[in-house]
Amino acid sequence: MIVVAGKFFENVVYDVSSNDLHVRFDGKGGITNYSIVNRGGNYVQRTFLNVFSGGEKITGAYCDKTVEMIGRTQKIVLKKGGCKISILQFVPIRGNAVFYEFKASREGVYDLVLDLGDAAAKDFRFAANVESRFVVQNNSVVLHANKSARFVLSYDTDDAYCKAALSRFAEHKKKVVDEIRGVRIPPTAKTEKDKALYVSSVFCALENYKEIGGYKGFSPGGFSLSPERTYYVDAYWTTTSLYKQNRAAVVRNQIVTLSHGIDETGDCPAAVTFELAPHWRNHYDTPSLFVLMVYDYINRTGDFSVLDEKANGRTVYQSCLLAIDRLSAYEDETSLIRKPGKYNSRDWTDKVNRVGYVTYVELLYARALECLSTIAEKRDKTRAVRYHEMFLRTKNAINRILWDDEKGYYINYRNGDFVEDNLSADTILAVLFGISDDEKTERLLDNVSALLETRNNKRQPAGDFGVMSVYPFYRGTDRCYNRSSQDFEQQNGASHPALSAMVAYAQLMRGRDYSYALTTPFDWNVKHGNYTLPDYYSPCGPCGAMLMTWNSTATLVYDWQDVDFFKENEAVWKKK
Repeated sequence: MIVVAGKFFENVVYDVSSNDLHVRFDGKGGITNYSIVNRGGNYVQRTFLNVFSGGEKITGAYCDKTVEMIGRTQKIVLKKGGCKISILQFVPIRGNAVFYEFKASREGVYDLVLDLGDAAAKDFRFAANVESRFVVQNNSVVLHANKSARFVLSYDTDDAYCKAALSRFAEHKKKVVDEIRGVRIPPTAKTEKDKALYVSSVFCALENYKEIGGYKGFSPGGFSLSPERTYYVDAYWTTTSLYKQNRAAVVRNQIVTLSHGIDETGDCPAAVTFELAPHWRNHYDTPSLFVLMVYDYINRTGDFSVLDEKANGRTVYQSCLLAIDRLSAYEDETSLIRKPGKYNSRDWTDKVNRVGYVTYVELLYARALECLSTIAEKRDKTRAVRYHEMFLRTKNAINRILWDDEKGYYINYRNGDFVEDNLSADTILAVLFGISDDEKTERLLDNVSALLETRNNKRQPAGDFGVMSVYPFYRGTDRCYNRSSQDFEQQNGASHPALSAMVAYAQLMRGRDYSYALTTPFDWNVKHGNYTLPDYYSPCGPCGAMLMTWNSTATLVYDWQDVDFFKENEAVWKKK
């Protein structure tokens, strides 16, 4: 649990999601975002909740408060004149509504006034278990309570929907509380900060899981809801957080949903929409990520039956073969994938034109060949041997062509005579996947610490804020655009908590201190009032979207310390 003390007027921003919406609580009982799946937009900019007793406002600007945040809940606790007031807000696991529970330690007449703001008020509906009314002139809901009250607020539904939700208040609350209690915190999360970070990371996954008909997958985050879609890259790292939570069935669902995006040619998009349609075709990292997800699922569960699940008339196994065979068509005589064109941002760095031989793409491709070779072993021995031989050639080419021995790390990418020789955090995959030998691994980790950990890099002017995504910054007029066009922004030097967790796990695997990379994003953001980790952040620009799914990657570091997550589980494959 995250606990913050302060004055009532101070914002304590906390994002939550249900299957049907994304909401931002403000630590004052109000809401500053209300976005519905597949409906677009934010339907409220700012609301206000005030509590009165005997005509006196309890929620004065400088009233002391404590705010508690965990899972899909935020609770505000006030103490005034010997009276303790608590205001609990939560969203249900499924449903388009925000639930409020008011409690006071003393009996009395309490007036709760929820000001909905001018723009949105007419489209909100509510239901309460106490006397209540809507004051049209003030766009406010007013409730009269004694020691307690419950009410439900919903956008663009109707009174019947709200009344039905209110009648199930206790049921919804119990499910949300049980979900929190059900999180298995490992003994490696030793401090209260570790536990808060761990639980928050798990909920980055749980809250973004959506089911709409046959679509079952993880949204990338709260602001990517229209159309509702699931990205291969976000989903892959998110699923690593679920095995220790006994939620392998959800990983299986995700695999089946993503298999719908792969067409008969093996083309693999960036994402799959709620209509099970491809979103942004022909990506260069997603085919490999799909195979990795299938391999990890089998490796950690022993459930081979997922390979025979069908989508688009093909099995998951067939989709794996199609995706990698198509990707391998981009191989040239070097045994590396050549990412074509001049303006090609079709990998996770979708605001950077990385073309030619991109180390991140090659590392994923090599890992996918290795994994698919293992998967195919019992089904097609000839294929298995071919994929393994391809893996060895690609692994050798990565270390021969993309390793810079003078710099001591893998270059970002090479395109003809041009070499982008900055250090990109995503090349840490070489360590995670065992593609770098011992010497290269140690030198790479040394340089990650020296260049990307801002506490050590005194050449960059932004100070100590965490692990940068890349350094030095990208060169050239055509490399970056949009949010990555500026130094320290998005994929051009900002810190991504998910990438930081990958770095931390690589450091852990080699017996190094990993605490800085793992916990700095949490520390930095709490210090700056972000109680749900954003996609990225830096001192030089606005943060990315909050409650991003792949920030669940931090759990990898806590969950898999005794067993390397990426190592082959021999018992599974021998049994098969």
